[in-house]
Amino acid sequence: MSVPVVPLSAFSNLAGSALAEDLRRLLANPDYSGLVLFSDTLGEQLAILPVGLAQDYKRIEDVNGAEIEGLRPLCAMRVRGEAPVREKLPAGREQELAQLDESLRARERYIAECEQRLADAGQMLSEREAMLEQREQMLVAKERDFFRRSGDLTRQQGEAAAAAAARPV
Repeated sequence: MSVPVVPLSAFSNLAGSALAEDLRRLLANPDYSGLVLFSDTLGEQLAILPVGLAQDYKRIEDVNGAEIEGLRPLCAMRVRGEAPVREKLPAGREQELAQLDESLRARERYIAECEQRLADAGQMLSEREAMLEQREQMLVAKERDFFRRSGDLTRQQGEAAAAAAARPV
């Protein structure tokens, strides 16, 4: 299975903030012709592997099917050098492709915003659930205290009644 090549915006979204500094550093290096994002099956561990003439992998295509420390290639991006040669397109078609590319970027931004809103809603839900659990524990403690006190009161009344019955009139 070949590694999908994505634009920088999609690559950086997938890499996330944890790898943002590494991504900037790798993009600044002129020796790299591409970058490959590796991930575990759950997407919890991420790593970026540079591709270039001085690297273990010379081209992005060389990474297909590779597995490094349990991580597999998720996607790649071309930095410079090995970009495929494109034939000259008619002006109208080139403009149409530019519009489609911009539309795709807008959709990617929208998806990223939706993912962020979902993450925020999930965080709020977790916080609310924790607050409800805390309130529930407080209620159970008050209920336990109430029944303990009412049990003590009933026992005291029973003892007082028994003492009164034992006294001669």
